[in-house]
Amino acid sequence: MKTAVVTGANRGIGKEIARQLIQKGFRVVLTARDLEKAKRAAAEIGGEPIALELDVARDDSAEAFGILLRDRVDRVDVLINNAGILGRLRLLDFDIQEIHEVLETNLFGALRTTKMVLPLMPESAESRIINISSEMGAWRELRGGHAGYRLSKVSLNAFTAMLAHELRNTPIKVNAICPGWVRTEMGGPGASRPVEKGAETAIWLATEAEIPSGNFLAIRRKFLGD
Repeated sequence: MKTAVVTGANRGIGKEIARQLIQKGFRVVLTARDLEKAKRAAAEIGGEPIALELDVARDDSAEAFGILLRDRVDRVDVLINNAGILGRLRLLDFDIQEIHEVLETNLFGALRTTKMVLPLMPESAESRIINISSEMGAWRELRGGHAGYRLSKVSLNAFTAMLAHELRNTPIKVNAICPGWVRTEMGGPGASRPVEKGAETAIWLATEAEIPSGNFLAIRRKFLGD
């Protein structure tokens, strides 16, 4: 049985990704900052996922998670770095604290989690690291507003490409995706895509896709480029 780790999986896209992976036969480790929320999501999803506490924005939490993860599983085939926060300020309404908080979660959180998980990942063509990014972080889509979020996603896309290059001599694939504008607590009720569709590209990459490493994709096969 393959094992997947999904961060920020107590709600929204992460929870739906965890649910669909379980349906496809994965053992899933789902994480949340609040362990009780992780446990509640695990019970709602069914299929006996493993609920672990992880605040991706904190070094100590990531290190504790790494220890717990090694105690519970002996391998991780798929890592989905989904945990993220939005941030709403314009760049000209500069607030270093908000931008710092968004970067800590959306960028450094993915780095921390990857560092903890990668030693458990076999060098296999079925091993995948999938970073949940956004088209708001594509260079050609950079606009004003949501400054911290846009900066974090540009950086996450760069991290994806750099990690893919560093792992180029292994069969491990590293890619980033944009799930689209999804009806979640973050996306809001007016978003154009249901959460099931928002999870689609991540599930495809985790289970079916045979594409090169280092890409930024949306809607399964749509390459966003830079």
